[in-house]
Amino acid sequence: MTTRPGVEVPLAAPQDTAEQETTPLLSQGNINDDLETQQQDSVSESQQEQSKRSVFGIISVLLIGVFVSQADTTLVFATYAHITSEFIRLGGGSWIDGSWIVTSFGLATCATQPMYGRLSQIFGRKPILQISYTLFLVGTAIAGIARNMEQMIVGRVIQGAGSAGMVSMVSILLTDLVPLHEVAAYRSYVNVFSTVGRSCGGLIGGFLSQTIGWRWAFIGQCPLLLLSIVLVWWKLEEPQHDVELKQSIWTKLKRIDIVGAFFMSVAILAGITALDLGSKKSSSSVVISLVVIGVIAAILFALAEKFWAKEPIFPLELLGKDAVITSYSIIFIQTGIQVALMFLVPLYFQVTANASMGEAGAHLVPAVFGNTLGGLAVGAWIKRTGRYKPPTVLASLSAMLCFSLLLIIWRGHTSTAGSLVIFFGGCASGMANSAVFVGLTAGVEKSQMAIATTGMYLSANISMVVGVSVASAIFHSALRSNLHRMLGRVVGGDEIARKVLSDVAYVQTLHGPLHRLIIRAFVASFRRTFAVQIALASTALVIGILSKQRKITR
Repeated sequence: MTTRPGVEVPLAAPQDTAEQETTPLLSQGNINDDLETQQQDSVSESQQEQSKRSVFGIISVLLIGVFVSQADTTLVFATYAHITSEFIRLGGGSWIDGSWIVTSFGLATCATQPMYGRLSQIFGRKPILQISYTLFLVGTAIAGIARNMEQMIVGRVIQGAGSAGMVSMVSILLTDLVPLHEVAAYRSYVNVFSTVGRSCGGLIGGFLSQTIGWRWAFIGQCPLLLLSIVLVWWKLEEPQHDVELKQSIWTKLKRIDIVGAFFMSVAILAGITALDLGSKKSSSSVVISLVVIGVIAAILFALAEKFWAKEPIFPLELLGKDAVITSYSIIFIQTGIQVALMFLVPLYFQVTANASMGEAGAHLVPAVFGNTLGGLAVGAWIKRTGRYKPPTVLASLSAMLCFSLLLIIWRGHTSTAGSLVIFFGGCASGMANSAVFVGLTAGVEKSQMAIATTGMYLSANISMVVGVSVASAIFHSALRSNLHRMLGRVVGGDEIARKVLSDVAYVQTLHGPLHRLIIRAFVASFRRTFAVQIALASTALVIGILSKQRKITR
């Protein structure tokens, strides 16, 4: 009769025990899971922070090369007159126009620029970047020890071929190393170093030329280049695909589209040379011949890429993408506007304020600051919002504002405050470079990003040549017309006009009413050129408004 309580008690006891044991075990498990999750989050955050430091360290190394290559550009502008004079005294290549010291570099850069994208896909980013540094180093050394103009030109050509990769490869590596929404922020640092390099190059070149000689302006770059080569070899690590690791050098060499590269280079060289010679009023038969060669080479290049090449050096289907066309068009226009500004501003102050070349060049400082601040601001904006279209549109508006103010304010007597308006022109260039690059990379596949990037740099480099040529042609055509119109009734007016057109320094020797008349002719010519730049900026504005805002997913 007592069995029921005896049975019930042991049956209830295990249930209570199970509840008491199970509950703390489950709680302990949850605590362990939470601790493990916190530890994983902590490790993840630590890894991300370490990754950011690693990327920033790599970018810092690459920026040394960016600084040197950009400084060399303006350094040569400051020294090529000294170089030409020395070679003329020595009788070495005095028959060559000294401007070819600059032109040969630009031609080599444009001819080799598009190749770096495909070559970096075949051989890897690091080896191709090392080659570009080495080419620039060799070319710089040859230029520094050159004994005649021919040797100098050879050095400058090799330099140009290296420079084409030193900057574009950095942008390509950015797309490999950082998320797309952060690319603009990092690329703004590249823009800053480019701008600072160009600003310092002229000052350094001018100082060295006047103190210890122009040769040291070249030779002095070599230690920095050697340091860059060593640091890139040491610091830069890039992932390699299994296919790349298994392929021999010979297999990789066979993948190069040599036929396409040859015809592309010939087309670019012929076209740019024809434009350069045409702006200098060279023989029309030579210019026409170069145009014909360029057109034929372009057709053969298109045929080779379409029907022959297995891995085209520049796939033609890229030009069918709206992101590519939009980016190339805007960067072409904005670069041309910026170069025109750099050409017109020093000339304006030389003429209207009797400024020396150094003083006139100093008036470009506001544009340099604008370029820097514009790039940094856009980088921060895109990183925070993921939107690149608004800065693209704002860049064109900033350029329009700059040249509109120049058109209104710069009438021959410009105050210090009035000279600051070129800040907006520099700002436009900085904003456009950062925003357009992100727009380009957001609109193409990852596999095509490297080639599309080098194409954008080619567009910018061609625009540098075209921008100077077009701005110079418009200005001098207007000046010739205005001088003949204003000096038509002045005794000896034709001779005065000829001297003014051949030597700007002649204006500084004039005084009184004649001087004021010449200044009026110059100001009217500047204003016509400013108006053309406004029209170009308006074109870029329309393109920017019609462009698509794509979602940044990488």
